[in-house]
Amino acid sequence: MRTSHSWSSALRRLRPWIVGWFTFQAVVALTGWLVARRRNEGDESSTSIRRVLTHNGLELRPVNPELSRLRVDLAMAGGEIDLTGLPLPSHGIDLTVRMGMAGLAVRVPADWRVWWRFRGVGGIGTDGSLQRTHDEHAADLRIHAVVVLGGIGVEAG
Repeated sequence: MRTSHSWSSALRRLRPWIVGWFTFQAVVALTGWLVARRRNEGDESSTSIRRVLTHNGLELRPVNPELSRLRVDLAMAGGEIDLTGLPLPSHGIDLTVRMGMAGLAVRVPADWRVWWRFRGVGGIGTDGSLQRTHDEHAADLRIHAVVVLGGIGVEAG
């Protein structure tokens, strides 16, 4: 009898924290949905695409050979960007990423040169078969990333 009483009192003490956590998650999800409605731009055939996402997954496969800019804002979400269907860009593609507690996978054709600048807590990594360049202007894909507790993986497709 004593153990059921201690369980119920423990649950009673935890209830405000659990309700608070779920309320926080709901507020972040609702805020992300509202911001996404205002800020999302373009579709997979556009030359400039922007996506804002919370609590969900993103799969993006641009098809326009004139694509010049991608902007992705992720919060507590995951994403995958597949650029393997595009030809070698004449002036390069700028990918701007802002993430908080999120992850992003970027797949590029094997012959592309990639440059990146990463700021924040987390990391960026490649599968080893990628051509990384230190010249921003010679790159086919330029990644500008600001990340808090997240990571970006770039791989050749």
